[in-house]
Amino acid sequence: MSRYHRETLIIAVTTIAVRLAYQLYTGFTADDAFITFRYAENIANGLGFVYNEGQRVLGTTTPLYGLIMAVASFFKFPLPGAALVVSLAASATTAVVIYRFAVALRFRLLAFVPVICYILWPRSLPGETAGMETALFTLLVISAFYFRHRRYDYYAIGMATLATLTRPEGAFLLLLLIVAETISLPQRWWQYLLVPAFLILPWVIFATFYFGSPIPHTVEAKAALYSQFGTMTGTEALTYLLALHTPFGWLLAGLVIAGAIWLYRSQRSGLLMLIWLTGIIAFYALSPTRLFFWYVVPIYPIYLLFATAAGLIVWDRLPLKIQHSVSVRTALGIALAALLVVGAYRPLQFYRNYQQALESMHLQVGYYLFAEANPDHLVAAEDIGYIGFYSKRTILDRDGLVSPEVVPYNRIGNYLQLLLDYRPEWVVAAEPSATSPFLDDSTFIRRYRLERSFSTDEIAYHVYSRKVSQPDTTDSGAN
Repeated sequence: MSRYHRETLIIAVTTIAVRLAYQLYTGFTADDAFITFRYAENIANGLGFVYNEGQRVLGTTTPLYGLIMAVASFFKFPLPGAALVVSLAASATTAVVIYRFAVALRFRLLAFVPVICYILWPRSLPGETAGMETALFTLLVISAFYFRHRRYDYYAIGMATLATLTRPEGAFLLLLLIVAETISLPQRWWQYLLVPAFLILPWVIFATFYFGSPIPHTVEAKAALYSQFGTMTGTEALTYLLALHTPFGWLLAGLVIAGAIWLYRSQRSGLLMLIWLTGIIAFYALSPTRLFFWYVVPIYPIYLLFATAAGLIVWDRLPLKIQHSVSVRTALGIALAALLVVGAYRPLQFYRNYQQALESMHLQVGYYLFAEANPDHLVAAEDIGYIGFYSKRTILDRDGLVSPEVVPYNRIGNYLQLLLDYRPEWVVAAEPSATSPFLDDSTFIRRYRLERSFSTDEIAYHVYSRKVSQPDTTDSGAN
């Protein structure tokens, strides 16, 4: 085995070991992951690409990942475990691609720097082990840029096509690459369209006939839900995305800008990555919906490559004896790793506690409804991941992600009227929650009885059942 291949193997194994240890300690699986898991389980069980049986709503933004999970479910693999295996494999491959990309960019003796940073990056660790499609999408994005740099144009477009089927943001990457390749070789424009046409067109046709549109319903649902609360200003979003509330965030942003400029001037490389990076950050900053921690994770491989490029500006000016010193580079690697481990400590504890809260509330609500609610009962709930997956009941999603009928109510903030109109047998409401201001409303109290509460120190999830003695008439105007 060559040195290059040994290094690749070490990188992959280390990435898996770090993320596996992180997941085993925190146990964290995001609530949203279980929405995709329920779609996957229903596909595997022959119920169709649905969240609720018989309701064709595209309430997931990741069809490719959902289908991968459906295959795992068909072969009876536990979906949280299967998701972790996919994420570990994707993260390990991402680390290898970053290393090879750094070598291709002539980072030479500093090619290990972005790899160490990626493996231990505090925001990447929870995002890529939380059961979501994040690790897969991150891999496809960085692979597309790597193949494009190596002039494997069709591979690059193929990765961008798969990224589009994994997250809607991948469409921007695909468009960017097709335009760039067409400008470079205009006579091949139609060939560049073959790969996305072959992979995306079947999904678009299926989604249009099956769901009515290939655009995920979650786009409209989130816009309606967060029109009333939870959004940030553009400045606040940018601060969150780039961690500009800390000196480290400002330093890193400065390094990224300097590294991008250096790469372009010295190698005529990195322009497309910079355009994509800027476009994605701008999109998130101006987005009218709420930002979640996993949104930012896919930018970090590019971010770290640019930041390392800035370090080369200083490194190349050091005496050759220092540059080629194994002990100096070892000390640098250890220092980086130690700094990142310290930075990851607080998030590590946070997500461990977060998972304990999910298991003591969301998971227990799901188990309770599975035991107490009849199979034909309708359950109105917010945060429907764990609750929907483990209850196995028909869900009226109060956030609207899988329930289009909820959108008009959320758009005007009339949350109680939804319950009065649809009369679910069960209601799950968090306290405090912006969508549950009706818990003390006399109309709600007359119609629903508190059955159980599941709580932590800061929040509680209440489970209510409908009082069957109440008449069928509804009250209007309360919210």
